[in-house]
Amino acid sequence: MQRHKRLNRLIVCIFSVVFFTCDSNGQDAQFSQFYANPLYLNPALTGSHSGTFRVMTSYRSQWAAALDNPFTTYTAGGDIRFTLRNDRGSYTTGNDVAAVGIQFFSDRVSQFDYDVNHLALFGAFHKLLDDDSNQYLSAGFQLGLGQRGVNYEDLTFQDQFDGVDQYNFPTQESLPANSIAYPDLALGIHYSIQPKPERGFYLGVAYHHWNQPNISFFDRDLTITDNYEPFKLQSKLSIHGGMSFERSDLLVIQPRIIFIQQGQANTAIAGTNLKYRMIDSEGVAFHLGGWLRGSSDLGSFKPTDFIATVGFEKSGLLIGLSYDYFLRKISNSPLGRGTFEFSISYIGEHQDENNICPEF
Repeated sequence: MQRHKRLNRLIVCIFSVVFFTCDSNGQDAQFSQFYANPLYLNPALTGSHSGTFRVMTSYRSQWAAALDNPFTTYTAGGDIRFTLRNDRGSYTTGNDVAAVGIQFFSDRVSQFDYDVNHLALFGAFHKLLDDDSNQYLSAGFQLGLGQRGVNYEDLTFQDQFDGVDQYNFPTQESLPANSIAYPDLALGIHYSIQPKPERGFYLGVAYHHWNQPNISFFDRDLTITDNYEPFKLQSKLSIHGGMSFERSDLLVIQPRIIFIQQGQANTAIAGTNLKYRMIDSEGVAFHLGGWLRGSSDLGSFKPTDFIATVGFEKSGLLIGLSYDYFLRKISNSPLGRGTFEFSISYIGEHQDENNICPEF
């Protein structure tokens, strides 16, 4: 039983390290460019683009300047939308839309070879509420399969210490399987209205892990006592919104905000992107933004990061870069050197200029 307690503490420590990398003290990794990851953000955003298909990928590296093996997060996926006939039997503007998508997600702590992988299928339906204002109400779902693993060879235990300077003795710990799999389900809704081509408003709500899957390595081992409590992945509620309005033919202002609650952890990101269009450049535009992240800390809500973003857009291709500068006390240590994030997406076969959600 004492060995089980020590292993239990070990697993908790591993999870604590992983959760700390999420910037919000929650259980899920988060992206500063949250609208650049629409499927990860909200299943209802599947097919929320102006083309027939979209492919996208993101990469996030935390503390790369301080660690030989930084914490990394990666996503890759795509979605396809299908325009449905309206009451008049045509495929002109003002139609309902159905969409499907797929995404792979990976989060890795190399120091422990601790991996979180996730493969999910998405579906969404976008109902046209008003043709004149391009008003849509969307609903979507996610059916996912999660996998977590850890390499025990990179871990050491107290009974391996030789009493001098090495951990070279074999351990007597009874270790459970080092890889687990679990189902993961999510739902989302989204509302958008674009009363004029130069002005749009967006609001969405997503509920991830509503089945609260068991992600414990421990109680899957039949030798563990029945009194052991499973470690559940807590449900996550996300509320996000944004606006887009043109100040001139060249300048578009895009303020956005997101609030996330998962268990006892809360975080929020708010800021604005500025999109500057180049004259006579065939769809070339530059993006520049500033954001502030805040998180709950022992019952109080405090600012934790300043996020700077830049982007380049051309004919359906959008590339985004961001850097998180830590405002917390950890920034005084060598680890507090910030987080780099990169995203790229491509929308193919444009059908119209009406977006159901912000681009970036």
